[in-house]
Amino acid sequence: MEVQYINYSNIIRQSGFWQSCFAAFGFAPVIRPPPMMCHYYRDLLSPSGNWAINLSVPPLFDTQLGSSSALLAAKKVNDKSEADFPCVGFTKPPRIAIIGGGIAGVTAANALSKKLSSNNVAAKIVIFEGDDRGSNNRVDFSNHENPSWQAATARNANTVCPGASMHVMSQRNTLVKIMKDTVREWYRERLEMIQSWLQKEHFSAERLLRKDNFEIAPPYFALHLLNCLGPSASWDERATFVTFLTSFLKTSLFSTEYDVYERGKLIHQLAKSNRVLFLEAINDSNGLASKIRLGRGFISLYRSKQDAIHDFHEGESFGEDFELISFEDAVKMEPRINNLPFHEEVLAVHRKADYTADCAVFIKDLTDKVTQEYGVEYRVGPQGMIDGISTAKGAIEQSSEPIGIKSKALATDPAANQQRFSLVTKDGRTHDFDFVVLAAGVNTPLFARMLSVGDSCPTYPLRGYSLTMYTDKSHSQETETGPSKNLLNQPIKVDDMYCSSVGANMARIAGFGELVGYRDKATNVPSLAPKVLARYGKKLFPESNINEANALQCFRPLSPDDIPIVGAVRSVPGVFLHSGHGTLGWTLCLATSECLAAAMTDEIVGRDHQKMYHLPGDISVERARLSPDRFL
Repeated sequence: MEVQYINYSNIIRQSGFWQSCFAAFGFAPVIRPPPMMCHYYRDLLSPSGNWAINLSVPPLFDTQLGSSSALLAAKKVNDKSEADFPCVGFTKPPRIAIIGGGIAGVTAANALSKKLSSNNVAAKIVIFEGDDRGSNNRVDFSNHENPSWQAATARNANTVCPGASMHVMSQRNTLVKIMKDTVREWYRERLEMIQSWLQKEHFSAERLLRKDNFEIAPPYFALHLLNCLGPSASWDERATFVTFLTSFLKTSLFSTEYDVYERGKLIHQLAKSNRVLFLEAINDSNGLASKIRLGRGFISLYRSKQDAIHDFHEGESFGEDFELISFEDAVKMEPRINNLPFHEEVLAVHRKADYTADCAVFIKDLTDKVTQEYGVEYRVGPQGMIDGISTAKGAIEQSSEPIGIKSKALATDPAANQQRFSLVTKDGRTHDFDFVVLAAGVNTPLFARMLSVGDSCPTYPLRGYSLTMYTDKSHSQETETGPSKNLLNQPIKVDDMYCSSVGANMARIAGFGELVGYRDKATNVPSLAPKVLARYGKKLFPESNINEANALQCFRPLSPDDIPIVGAVRSVPGVFLHSGHGTLGWTLCLATSECLAAAMTDEIVGRDHQKMYHLPGDISVERARLSPDRFL
C-alpha cells in the first residue's frame, strides 16, 4: 500500500495528542484532522486515490475525530465513504462569494460560518455589497436623519412577526385585489391632479377628494405594466418580470384553499424558528436588546369581524399565543389607537409573542460579528459592486456532480480543482470562487440571469414605503423583557400598514405593495402611498411634524408563491440562492439562512442528500419546498 506522508511537526503542532502519537510511529495520514488542517490534507490518499489509513482512538480522548473505535487499520476508500472526509475535492479552503450585504447576505454568512466550523471546515467567505453605505448603516435619528442605505434592511417596519399574521398573496382573490387596487389608485391620482388644479384656481376641492376620509381602506397594491415592460426597462428586467408573472399567475390560479393554507403554515414554521434564533442572538449578545429597541407584543386591527376571527383561529392552529380583543381593550394597551376615526365594528388580535426591533442595527451588529469572529470579508462600494459573473472556463463542464461529491481524482487533477466562478467588480478586479450565493435582494434575478439560472429565481421587486415620524416627547415603559424606551406601548397593524417604534420619540409606519419595476427606474413612478402613510401618521401622532416628502421607497424581492427560494441550483453546481423573502425578510432570514448553510455544508463535505431541514424550535421543513428547482 502506497501512502503519502506529511510533516510531523505540523502534526504535533496542530493535531490532538493521540494523532501525534500515531504520527510518531510513522502513520501520518489522518481521516478527520482538526479545523486548521481540514483543507490541506487531501493527500491522505495514495496518488491512485484508492487507499487511506483509518485512524481511530478511544472515545474518551477523541474530541476531534468523532470515532468510537480504537482500531488502527487500512481501509478501501470507495464512493460511499468519501463523505468521511471533510471538504473532499479541495486542496485549499473553498472560497465562497455572497453577493448582497443586506439581511439575506449577512445572515447567510453568519449561519454558514457556524455550520462549516462545526463540521471542521474552514472556508474563505467574502460578502459583496455595492452600496458603500451598507457597512456603515447606523442612522443618527437624533438629527431626524433618514437611512441612506437603500436596502430594505434599513427601511423596513422593524417587525419580527410570525407568518400566521401574514396573508399569502399567491391566491386568486389577490389577483382580483391587484386589479381593483390598480384602478382605484389610478382614479384617486387623477382626483389629486384635479384637486391641485382647483386649489390653484382658489376653489375648494376637499369634498371632491375626501382626503381625510377613513371610511374605506386605501388601496394596497398597484401594477404599472408600462414600467415593468416598457422602454425604460432593460431586456433582462423585462425577462425577470415575465418569469415572475408566469409563475405567480400559475400558482395563484391553480391553488386550492388547502394549498394556500399549507404555504401559510410553512411560512409560519420558518418564522417560529426565526424567532427562536432571534432571541438566542439577543441572549448571546450583551446589551443588544437595548440597542435594537426590543419590544414585545403586537396589535392587529380589523375592519372586518370575519377577518379578525379568521386570523385569530389561524394563529391558534399554528400554536401562536393570540387573543381576540375589542377595540376598547386595544386602546387600553395602546392609547394612540383611539386617535383613529373608525371605532364601529373594529376588532383586534393581540399577538403576544411577536417582537419588534431595529433591523438595521441588528444586521450591523451581526456584520461586526461575522467579520471579527469568523473572518468574513465585507466589501463595499466599487470593491463590492458586481459588474459581471461568469463560470470559469471548463470548470462547470468538468462534471454535472456537486463539487463536494466529485471523484477522488480531484486531489491530483489541477484542472478539476480550479475555481468555478469569476466575479468582476466595479474597480475592474476579477475574483475567483468555488461557490456563489446570490442574496442580493431585488437584484438577485438579474445576477441569476448572468449565470443562466434565471428560471430558478423568478422573483421581482415589490415597492413599498416607510415614513419615520418624530415627536418632542420621549416615552419609557417596563416590559416583560426589561426596560424599554419605545414610543409605542404596542406596535399596530391597520389597513395592511405597520406602525412600530424606532426609538423613544420616533415611530415608523410602512406598507404597500407595488409592481413598478426596478429601483433605479421606478423612483419617479407616482404613488398614493406617501400621502396615505402621512394621513394615518398624523392621526396616530398629531403632535408630530409629518412630511410625506420624507417617505422612503423600499423594494422587496417577492417570490411568486410567497415562499423564500433557498438552496442549490442543480443546473449550475456551486450556485446557491437565498432570496424571495418578500416583505418578510426580517421575519424569516435567520431561519432560511440556517437552511442555506445546511445545504451548502452538505455539498462541501460530500454528505448524502438530505430530505429535511431541521431547524431550532423543533421545526422540520422539506428541502424541496424551498428549492429553486421547484419552479422548473
